Amino acid sequence: MNIGNIPRRNAIQYPDKTALVFEGERWTWRQFNSRINRLAQALMGLGLQKGDKVAVLTENVPAIVEANYACAKTGIVFFPVMSRLFPDDIRQLVSLSDARVLIFHPDFRAVVEPMRPDVPKVETFIQIGGDVPSWATSYEPFLQSGKDVEPDVEVLPDDVYCFICTGGTTGVSKLAMLSHLNALTAIHTSIGAMNITPDDVGLQVLPLFHVIQNNCLHPLLAAGASVVLQHRFDAVQFMKAIHEEKVSIVIVVPPFLWSWIMAVPEAIAYDITHVRIFATAAATFPDELKRDVLKFMPKAKLLYVYGLTESSGGNAVLLHHDNTFRKSGAIGVPNPLLGYRIVDHRNEAVPPGEAGELLLKGPAVIRGYYKRDEETAATFVDGWLHTGDIVREDGEGFLFFVDRLKDMIKTGGENVFAKEVEDALLNHPKISEAAVFGLPDPQWGEKIHAAVVLKPGMEATEEEVLSFGKEHLAGFKRPKAVHFIPMLPRNPSGKVLKHVLKKDFAEKK
Repeated sequence: MNIGNIPRRNAIQYPDKTALVFEGERWTWRQFNSRINRLAQALMGLGLQKGDKVAVLTENVPAIVEANYACAKTGIVFFPVMSRLFPDDIRQLVSLSDARVLIFHPDFRAVVEPMRPDVPKVETFIQIGGDVPSWATSYEPFLQSGKDVEPDVEVLPDDVYCFICTGGTTGVSKLAMLSHLNALTAIHTSIGAMNITPDDVGLQVLPLFHVIQNNCLHPLLAAGASVVLQHRFDAVQFMKAIHEEKVSIVIVVPPFLWSWIMAVPEAIAYDITHVRIFATAAATFPDELKRDVLKFMPKAKLLYVYGLTESSGGNAVLLHHDNTFRKSGAIGVPNPLLGYRIVDHRNEAVPPGEAGELLLKGPAVIRGYYKRDEETAATFVDGWLHTGDIVREDGEGFLFFVDRLKDMIKTGGENVFAKEVEDALLNHPKISEAAVFGLPDPQWGEKIHAAVVLKPGMEATEEEVLSFGKEHLAGFKRPKAVHFIPMLPRNPSGKVLKHVLKKDFAEKK
């Protein structure tokens, strides 16, 4: 019972069926599994054993998928590095991971070369194509040097499968340790939620350094479906692939990405009416945006998922299509495989309708952070994951996201949830995105600020937005200052970096 069984099993059941498509090339399950076996054997030929670590630094290319499964088959810990971090952060994380091998794309050679002296535990550097430097090995010849034989390694469900950067919004990421059981729990929940079959085709453009792989890449492949892999997001290529490859399952994270796609005429010219599932996560999915999606995909069922890296991905809570408009604003119903509690600051359960922190427990909850014992102890208490997310539960058992615990603003002796203010501002016809945060204030403790992004072609004044707030928010919840910016700063997972906004606007006060 491990991730490596996915290509092994499908090579037997669907040997001649397409597994992966990338930039015009196609691999059957037989070919795909053969390449994975060869890479696994080549890595073991370097002396790597179960429990060793392999880091991979690249955007989406077939090699990151091959390395993922090759490591899984051998019990090697797979570490996809968050490639959009600053070079210093990448260096620190590779060093922290204790990786013995670093596989990298030539796009990142300028990052890897100068950091080599600072990662002495990395014994072998492997470059994926291009002009390979003398200090590195070429990926394809290296892979081909291994035999096409299944690795003879016992890999258990509780063994660590991979490290995932937490993608934190407050600083350098930690390395979350996911077991094979953690990932498989998320994978099988996704298969059921989307009713994935071998006849499906999925589009994988979300970055594979993210835990979202457990909700989009692995479920599709585990069910025997085909995956169209794209190097990075481009609105036109994204829609073209859906049309030409007859993609049936589309996963867009976060939801506002769809607004970007609709703003590109060449993209929305493609016919994608055949899509049957549209799934999303990681941010608010307004009803207006849902209706826009359904204009282009009238046959699609909408699926919204909530989760964290620490819960192995977005399957902790699910909102299915049948309830998407009936329960507007809900994030869904908790996964039946997970226990959950909603508690106050004393760790006592709150009644339905009241806001509290969401705690999760079960087979998808990870064991902790690599070499970060204090953070692990603070986040995982008696088996319960303290999510740091404030939710409320209605009388039917549906959960509604209220805010991040750390984003609560304390102003004039009152607690204000930033998300409540953001949701109100998003009803303004000229505003496309909003981020609300508090800055220190001698009179109020914290003063509410709003950073807003206007819709294309729109203009607005601070007074106009403040007046809108007076109509829709109680006095103590209204923004006292509005900042117009071209885009919100986000981490690679799409989460808004409010600490960046706070720093920027605190310096401009």
